Amino acid sequence: MKRRTLLSVTMVVIGTSLLVAASFASAASGKSDARGGTLRYDLTTDFDYVDPALAYFSHTFGQMFHVTCEKLLGNQDVEGEAGNRPTPQVATAMPTVSRDGKTYTFTLKSGTQFSNGAPVNAQAFVYAWNRAANPKMSSPAQTFMDVILGAQAVFDGKAQTLAGVKALSATKLQVKLSRVAPDFLSRVAMAFFCPLPVGTPVVPEGLDAPVPGNGPYYIKEWVKGRSAIVARNPNYKGNRSANVDQISYTMRVADTASRLRLERNETDLGAVPAAAVAELVQKYGLNKGRFFIRKNLVYWYLAFNHDQPLFKGNNRLKQAMNHAFDRPAAVRQHGFLGGGRTDQILPVGMPGYRDWNIYSLKGANPAKAKSVLKAGDLRSAKAVFYSSNSGAIPKVAQVVQFNAKQIGLDVEIKQFDRVVQNEKSGTRGEPFDMTIEGWGADYPDPSNFINVLLLGGDNIKPEHNTNVAYFNDAAFNKRMLAAALLSGDNRYKTYGLLDRDLMKGPAPQAPYINTNARILVSERVKNYKYHTLAGTLLNVVTVQ
Repeated sequence: MKRRTLLSVTMVVIGTSLLVAASFASAASGKSDARGGTLRYDLTTDFDYVDPALAYFSHTFGQMFHVTCEKLLGNQDVEGEAGNRPTPQVATAMPTVSRDGKTYTFTLKSGTQFSNGAPVNAQAFVYAWNRAANPKMSSPAQTFMDVILGAQAVFDGKAQTLAGVKALSATKLQVKLSRVAPDFLSRVAMAFFCPLPVGTPVVPEGLDAPVPGNGPYYIKEWVKGRSAIVARNPNYKGNRSANVDQISYTMRVADTASRLRLERNETDLGAVPAAAVAELVQKYGLNKGRFFIRKNLVYWYLAFNHDQPLFKGNNRLKQAMNHAFDRPAAVRQHGFLGGGRTDQILPVGMPGYRDWNIYSLKGANPAKAKSVLKAGDLRSAKAVFYSSNSGAIPKVAQVVQFNAKQIGLDVEIKQFDRVVQNEKSGTRGEPFDMTIEGWGADYPDPSNFINVLLLGGDNIKPEHNTNVAYFNDAAFNKRMLAAALLSGDNRYKTYGLLDRDLMKGPAPQAPYINTNARILVSERVKNYKYHTLAGTLLNVVTVQ
């Protein structure tokens, strides 16, 4: 299952964000005097996993592991761009790097412990990284480990351990790369690179709680489909905030019920219906203590399944679907202040983004769509569309169904719980033609959208795929891999051109919205802060 892969378009925390310039709150972190109490959190669906090698939903990978895990490098508990820059956590300083840019040596803090008392040392990182690379785990982490020396041999089952990752001592970790990776330090700040106690079992279905953590909190309980507890880590000696005693999750709460519970102060964080946003803004104002809005590095899109006969080798039909797609109608389903229309993979605000004006953002253009098609392009003229059953997505699916009908394509919508839909979409061989997904930045780099979502070859696995379009084009694979080696302005320009050429040519997706995060909190919540990559900073907020 994949994170950034988003939980719901109406969730309090929707993946990652850029802060709206007019609504910056003062950056804040560090200890707060208002400590204690329980932060109550309603979720419309369950966690995907509580295993750092597998979790990839925004509220687990980005948010929960932000407070339960400290990596070699991590992100600060501050709002704004400063929070995105990897800074030392378990490492004492930034690593030393060899002249050729391929060898990184980290010095670790000594004497730190997991919540269960196990040591957090170099061996804990080596073990956890090898565990994530193990093909039995089928972890999405492998996408980001591919640059490590010997990684492919482990992925292929030809080696047991990563040749490039070695514990030189308890406090010295060496990482050798097979090629230069300008974004490597951003990669190791991701939850996939969390440490785990040596001997943590390799469990393809993921760990159960409790899960030892080395951050301010740890995952104490998880009753699947019902509830979870994230509790303060008794062994944490770091300098990050741990203000509330615990975070108590209630799963599968409808957004309508959650909104009522929030307004009655029966819960503290949760989803709100898209249709209620305008009323909530009128009632509470924007960014005045109860209702907040933040701009996201997040987009939602239709993915066309290139493994199925309908769209395989059928660029004209994919282009026609992009022309026929009524993006304004789809965006309206997300409600007031839901986000802005887009027809591109890179979101507005992402380095490398340029407005290429490829498809209409003003509405559906079925005439143009039909002019693109030739005889036989509709093939069976039938499509299966996997959709979730919550938030705005069912209504967006109906928009797509109607638009497709205008060009002669009958779409059958199959709805699932968000976790199930995400799991099915990420499993190769599932019999769908289209699925709808959301993606937010793991870190603010264009490769994290284009390469992660569309690179084929060995990047496509039996399950847990992020490339749910199963797009595998040799020429574009080569261009993506070459772009990943670049740095600076040349990197961003190259990815901008890739964005254009992918959408003008094979059109593997139909992007339609760059979302905003719309956040309602209870009266109890104070010191509210929102992080670009982690969403609501659960360790920083306080309750009264």
